[in-house]
Amino acid sequence: MGHRRQSRVAPTHHELVLLKRELEIARKGEHILERRRDGLVFILLDLLDRLQTLQAQLETEFAAVVYLHRLGAEREGEIVLRELAKARATRPELIVTETELLGLEIPFILSHHISTRVDERGYGLLGTSSLDDEIARAYEQVVEEVVRLAEMRAVIAHLLREIRRLRIRVNYLNHRLLPELEAEKRYIEGYLAEREREERYRQLWMKRRTEEDNE
Repeated sequence: MGHRRQSRVAPTHHELVLLKRELEIARKGEHILERRRDGLVFILLDLLDRLQTLQAQLETEFAAVVYLHRLGAEREGEIVLRELAKARATRPELIVTETELLGLEIPFILSHHISTRVDERGYGLLGTSSLDDEIARAYEQVVEEVVRLAEMRAVIAHLLREIRRLRIRVNYLNHRLLPELEAEKRYIEGYLAEREREERYRQLWMKRRTEEDNE
């Protein structure tokens, strides 16, 4: 604000009009940023709830797969389980791309060949048991959940960065730019009002002087 006052000799009505327009734009910008920030915060809170649910679900599923793995190792041996895993005909594939959420680009993970059919696991039905299939399905489910969890955490990280950026901009508008513009507007209005009073006084003085000269 100080640099504005030092940069001119006398503020004008035109400058006041421009300043009022700048204030209007700043207020609209503040409103838009606040709405965007609040919308992202709402989405973030929802994602945090879903993240907590997903983490609990993953812990349960991981505990189940650990139990099944131990059971399979006791019945068939650890070496047999490793060989069954190596026999898998396909390998999981992940494609990390982006999508938009309220105009914000966020990560989007496409998975392929994580969950498979029995005939895609590379081992024959002979020589294997239903427990082997159960173990394989349980591991695939855990990997699917891990991918979902990773994607959700990445999205949350993006949302947090954007919300922080918006908060900084809103704070700047609220606590710096808008107060400075308001103070500058009051200063110009006060200056112009004082100049108008002086002009009215001058005109009144001139009128009285003219009347006295005419007497």
